[in-house]
Amino acid sequence: MDDSDKDSELTDGGDSLGESISEHSDEPLSMYPSIPDGEESQIDYSDIGFREEEAPTAFQDPYAAEYPVPPIEVDPTSSAVAYPRDLPPWYEDEYYDDREWERLPPRLNTALRFAIFASVIIIIGFLTYNFVRGWVDEQLDPPGEPGAELVIEIPQGATTDDIARILAENDVVANSTVFRYYLRFKNASDFQAGEYAFQINSAVWDARESLERGPIEVIEERFFVTIPEGLTLKEMKNVLLQQVSSFDPNELELAINSSQIPAVLGDEWLGLIREGIYFPETYDVAEDSLEDEQSFVNRMVAQFDVVANEVALAELSVPLGLNPYQVLIVASLIEEEAKIEGDRGKIARVIYNRLDLGMPLGIDATIVYALEGDRELSQSDLEVDSPYNTRIYAGLPPSPIAAPGKLSLEAALNPAVGDWLYYVRTDEFGPGSHTFATTNQEFQQAVLICIERDLGCG
Repeated sequence: MDDSDKDSELTDGGDSLGESISEHSDEPLSMYPSIPDGEESQIDYSDIGFREEEAPTAFQDPYAAEYPVPPIEVDPTSSAVAYPRDLPPWYEDEYYDDREWERLPPRLNTALRFAIFASVIIIIGFLTYNFVRGWVDEQLDPPGEPGAELVIEIPQGATTDDIARILAENDVVANSTVFRYYLRFKNASDFQAGEYAFQINSAVWDARESLERGPIEVIEERFFVTIPEGLTLKEMKNVLLQQVSSFDPNELELAINSSQIPAVLGDEWLGLIREGIYFPETYDVAEDSLEDEQSFVNRMVAQFDVVANEVALAELSVPLGLNPYQVLIVASLIEEEAKIEGDRGKIARVIYNRLDLGMPLGIDATIVYALEGDRELSQSDLEVDSPYNTRIYAGLPPSPIAAPGKLSLEAALNPAVGDWLYYVRTDEFGPGSHTFATTNQEFQQAVLICIERDLGCG
């Protein structure tokens, strides 16, 4: 029997033995031959034929079989040597040198990154706050010591904004806007007109203290001109010529005819009759203005605008159904009729009630104005044909009949509540007081009291 036959028999016998063992044994198969107990030295190894296996031509990596690696794509244009992406743990490279590796810093976690970001924001906010605060501090209190002293005149009717602008233009304060808001924050307002002493490069609180101390005493001689309430334009001119002897009558007349007109009256007023627009008040006149009639007259008009804005003439005229000029006419009627302050609002209500009903106002002061003389009216005077005769013609007269003061303007804009249609002076509630009535019978009874006390009722 040759070797091939032996191999065949050994192989067949081995297969039969394997099948027999597999069928009759529950123990796992082993790759080594089973040796019965006590017969280890009786096995004849000469009958076992060994088949010589061919040496593998290439190294078979069991790790690669378990962890397959995708093929590496090599750039044909590159001459670099390609290495596998993942190497087994036991792989060793004789060319490996850990000194050639670059150690990368570890990535920061989310909390640390957020903390860094928040810190940057806080630092930027802190720097911005310090910058803004430093700028504001410099505007409130400029660096350096206060400079030279100077005298600045605050004009009549100047607002807080005007004062801040004037001081900034003269380098008293650094910034007009900051100074204006500082005054508002301190509730500082209503400064008097006049001349004030300031220092250049002052802090805002020093400038405020100068304003609160009031105008300085003027060394130069100044004159004060007082225009009472209730004067007609003709009477006002006579008062001005009496008090300011340097005024020329012709120049004063020209100044009145060419004076500016109140802005608060709007475009509805044509400015043909300039009665009532020169505000009655006490004015201080500088020595260099004693011969400037035009400047003084314009100053009176500007003061009318100031007071009209204070009482909200333009805004409060609308609910009354009148324009500002018509309210000015009503105020002039109140100025001429009222003798005590408590009667002003009631007289205004009587006027508006009569206007609403279309009744003539019956105010004799308008007739006096039409006749250009303050005298006791006769029966013929009461029947004079004039648009100013409110006994004959219903509605308001064509123009104011006098220059009303602030109290009369306020009464015309805020009439008292009541249904009165009549009033007559009786002095029942004090000298100069009126009795108000809703019916003609009540009115006639009050007239008898007026006649009895000889208060000008006939």
